[in-house]
Amino acid sequence: MQSGSVTPSTRPQSLCDTVVEDNTAQLEKGASIDIDTVEKSSSDELSSLRKLVILLILCSAQFLDIFNANAVIVSLPSLGAELGFSAGTLQWVLSAYTLTFAAFMLISGTISDIYHPKPIFSIGFAVVGLFSIPIGASVHPIMTIVFRAIQGIGAAMNVPSAISMIRTTFTNPQEQARAYGAYAMAGTIGNVTGFIIGGVLTATTSWRWVFYLIAIVSIPTSALAWFLLPGHSVTPEAERRGIDFPGVFSLTAGLILFVYAVSEGSEGGWGSPRVIVTLVLSIIMCAAFLVIESTVKNPALPPRIWSNKNFLALFLYAWSPYWWIFGAELQLIGVFMDLWHDSALTAALRCIPIGISGLSSYFMAAFVSRLHPSIFLVGGQVLMAVGAILFALADTVSRYWSFIVPGMIIGMIGLAAAYVACTTIVMQGARKGDEGIVGAVMYTAYQIGSTLGFAIVTSITIGVNETQPLDAVSQHRGYAASFWSLVGLTGIMFIIALFVRR
Repeated sequence: MQSGSVTPSTRPQSLCDTVVEDNTAQLEKGASIDIDTVEKSSSDELSSLRKLVILLILCSAQFLDIFNANAVIVSLPSLGAELGFSAGTLQWVLSAYTLTFAAFMLISGTISDIYHPKPIFSIGFAVVGLFSIPIGASVHPIMTIVFRAIQGIGAAMNVPSAISMIRTTFTNPQEQARAYGAYAMAGTIGNVTGFIIGGVLTATTSWRWVFYLIAIVSIPTSALAWFLLPGHSVTPEAERRGIDFPGVFSLTAGLILFVYAVSEGSEGGWGSPRVIVTLVLSIIMCAAFLVIESTVKNPALPPRIWSNKNFLALFLYAWSPYWWIFGAELQLIGVFMDLWHDSALTAALRCIPIGISGLSSYFMAAFVSRLHPSIFLVGGQVLMAVGAILFALADTVSRYWSFIVPGMIIGMIGLAAAYVACTTIVMQGARKGDEGIVGAVMYTAYQIGSTLGFAIVTSITIGVNETQPLDAVSQHRGYAASFWSLVGLTGIMFIIALFVRR
């Protein structure tokens, strides 16, 4: 918790608030107090029930993030048909959200560390909810993409702030690992409910109600978070860090240009001037981001972060979980609906094993702090590879139970091991006062993975299937190629995981 004056509140004081105010008063009298001790004592004084309530609210950010992605995935065919999206641009409904999510995560983490994560968390939920309404009312593809991008900014605000508050609320290492496990499990619950509810709404009413439902859930949650999360302190103005707008702009531009180039490569050809120029510009903007971060006074990505134990290897490793799961889910929904001609609801029900097996993330947390991390990081990638291989081999509907269901279960257990281990190890290595920015950087990595995953698997599928006959078995070759690309991804991450040590 940062030092400073406590923001007045009209609600009844919690025991945590009282501890903070008492210590603030002592600071004003000139007493010498260890801020780490203040924070730990405040956390220790919270009752088990209060901690449970706090954790449930914080986990709602992860739940809604995954729910938002999966409910939209299952509604994409109906949305695209009604608004006139082309096959190559439809994935931008997903990518616009994950792009701004990734790009604004860093600046959101910085603001969270400056002003305390509680107000940032609440405002983020409000942005997600309020901008879901115009998305549901969209009448044109550009309208949908623009408001999805703004919605991604809101998600970028509440995820790093949630991670930061978990880090400071649950100070015991094993308790903290279980909290991160619960946070990951909230994502798996969002995964399965997103598919089911998205499928039900799309099949029985309209894809528009997917977004209206997100608004109905998010806006009240924003208010609950403001009143139920612990009171917050604010860093004095003289001690606040600046905000790195040039860095955020260059990173955002670089990511958008790169994803655009990958998306257009399959339609316009990889040798087209438009694709080549866009790729070159994306590299220039990303290089500019690194230069800016090494020269500005208050970088969005402080260079000291890279010296944290295992940070560089795990930053790269963190690309894989969301890349694998969202890439696989997007292609599986395509197989179910486009090749097997399932309805949105049937396709959603076929994905239930993903959510159920994803609950293993909570149980992984009980062991990740006790065993060597390589066991989880390496083993997770092996299981994810097995899952992708089974998906690639399932070329007919008769192989759903024998190939796809086992692939979902095995792959999700691997993803749970990789995700929980990666997040826990990185956050335990965060320096004091950097929890928000470290959490933001890691979730930037996760979202970079999902953004690239959406673009690359879609590009591979479209590129391969353009040269194939139109029957279902032949068209499956494009989807199979995208699943084999996920196997290649896990091979790279397997090697990276070998360099991770405690």
